[in-house]
Amino acid sequence: MKTRRSFIKTGLVLGAGFPLATNLEHTLAATTDNSPALVTRAHLPPVIYTFDAHPLRELSLMNPANARKVWDSLHTLAALQGLANRNAPRFYLFYCEEFDTDTDRFWFDWFRGEDGWLASVEIRPLTSVTDAVMTFRDAFKGLVVYDPNVPATSNLASTAAGVEGLLPVRYDTAPDSLFTRLTAGLQLPVKLWLVHPDGTPKFTGQGTLPDFNTPSSGSAKVDAYQWAAASWLKSGACSPGVAAYYLDAWWLRQAPPASPDMHTLSNHDWFIARRGFFFDLSPWDDETPVDDTGQPLGADKRCLLAVLRGLYELADGGIIKIGGFPPWPFKYTTYNGAGKHEGVPTEWEFIRLISQFNAYAEADAAGLGAMANASFFQHYPLKSHYAQPNPRPKLAQWQARGLVTAKEHVAKKLFVGNYLGDYDSPSWLYKAVPFYFRDPARGKIPLGWAFDPNLADRAPQALVYAYRHATTKDFFIAGDSAAGYLNPHGLINRPDSGLPNGLEAWRKYCRPHFKKWGMTIAGFVLEGGSGETTEAEFAAYHTFSPDGIGTQGIGPAMRAGVPVCLELDLPQTAEEAARFIANYAKGSREQMKFLWARATLQSPAWYLEISHRLRNQYPEAQVEIVDPYTFFGLIRLAYGSK
Repeated sequence: MKTRRSFIKTGLVLGAGFPLATNLEHTLAATTDNSPALVTRAHLPPVIYTFDAHPLRELSLMNPANARKVWDSLHTLAALQGLANRNAPRFYLFYCEEFDTDTDRFWFDWFRGEDGWLASVEIRPLTSVTDAVMTFRDAFKGLVVYDPNVPATSNLASTAAGVEGLLPVRYDTAPDSLFTRLTAGLQLPVKLWLVHPDGTPKFTGQGTLPDFNTPSSGSAKVDAYQWAAASWLKSGACSPGVAAYYLDAWWLRQAPPASPDMHTLSNHDWFIARRGFFFDLSPWDDETPVDDTGQPLGADKRCLLAVLRGLYELADGGIIKIGGFPPWPFKYTTYNGAGKHEGVPTEWEFIRLISQFNAYAEADAAGLGAMANASFFQHYPLKSHYAQPNPRPKLAQWQARGLVTAKEHVAKKLFVGNYLGDYDSPSWLYKAVPFYFRDPARGKIPLGWAFDPNLADRAPQALVYAYRHATTKDFFIAGDSAAGYLNPHGLINRPDSGLPNGLEAWRKYCRPHFKKWGMTIAGFVLEGGSGETTEAEFAAYHTFSPDGIGTQGIGPAMRAGVPVCLELDLPQTAEEAARFIANYAKGSREQMKFLWARATLQSPAWYLEISHRLRNQYPEAQVEIVDPYTFFGLIRLAYGSK
């Protein structure tokens, strides 16, 4: 099985090249309830401030001074956004780019133009970080200063930002540092020191934890997180159900080979606005992590399990959103010699562990992992319900197309359903939609866009844009593994947590997300390392995903009244993918077959090329490309109830 993110790790091109269409040249889906909502300024401030952080992207990270400037500026700006935008959208950042698109500019212009949400609001640009800080002086109480020699303290500073209302700043007494400019220059008070004022470390891995009569773990990194958990998790200062798993200031030691936004600091704003708990710990206990090689073996994982336990208790057994992803280019994997475990096993081990604590990942994975402005987007006005843009096909339509006989037997062909992933991350979603939804090839072949509905928390406008601009060939299904990426069997099989069954909590969490966005298909249920999906999980999924489930190892079949099908990954090029499908179709003249075909970050043009190649190069293959509802509906007809 091809790894779910291997194209990122091998540096392959992200998406096929094609011209962007300025006007849709194909038929939009005929809907009435996904039209633009009535825009109101009732919750908008009179002025919205913007800051252009693009110049930070142009700095060479080979120069350590530039890396420090990028890190310090983005950390403070993201925290300032989170605090300023907590109750209203006041501060917007221009920073992220992808697919030759200025992503944040695209959405801002859409709000000001076609959508109209911000059409009549006054816009005032800010010119410097200090200008922004003083503009929103009412949003924070002071500073939290962290220790560059204990990188984990940068994540503690982000937690403190949300919980205590403080701006994070790295300790650096250089005359031109942001620390110096904010303390000596603007005379902002330091309310919390995560390093001693003379620069010596507060967390040493020796003695006892500061402020607590608890023996040290033997690791300064782990001590820092234990102190944070005792200070903010156990006290209930953090919000239930919200956590953030993002790379800490170790990035400063690894910055040169990375892209200018792989620190993912711009992602912090939403979690700071929501008072989330930040952490960055290894899921492995058979090696010491590259960022803390002197720690006792297994200390990181023990701390990770303790943090997850604290999050579970704070959420009172409810579902927990964890933004972020294992930082595989920097830590915990074989990449750059940082460990002995490959990237996908590290991903799977992390997901296996968090699933046992009722947590899912919003997988802001490296490559497209950076996102800005989620704290701003959270205020975008949503309607109570968004219908699936296209009506479900009926039996008579299948019969008219020759997919089903007059006697209601499924035709002897290979039926292919296109699963477009992996949109289990709002950072991927908000970058991909502006690009792929302007592809002129869209609307010419059935596509199943696998958008996890929970992504509306941080990128609601991306889902609205997609639904509003859907063609008659665009269908929306959930990605992995429904309303968030976890292992469903990990809600039952819990050797590391020993907690009660969490399946009912997951079912209750997913149902309203699916209902709001008119989804009834979970396109890919990832088992990972937690074990094979059982009848119990299928029965729970039946309550919110009754029309189909893509699986990692079962199908085509019926399970608990739901049609299911094994997901198979297509090769990277359209030529290889067409050949793969044609070979899979061998013998389909004698029997029906089903191929739930998954690809990651591929364009409508790529799928259209596959269709053309199948028709022109492999006409004997008897391949029928169908929409997701037809695909799973035919499985139901073939294997279960009509």
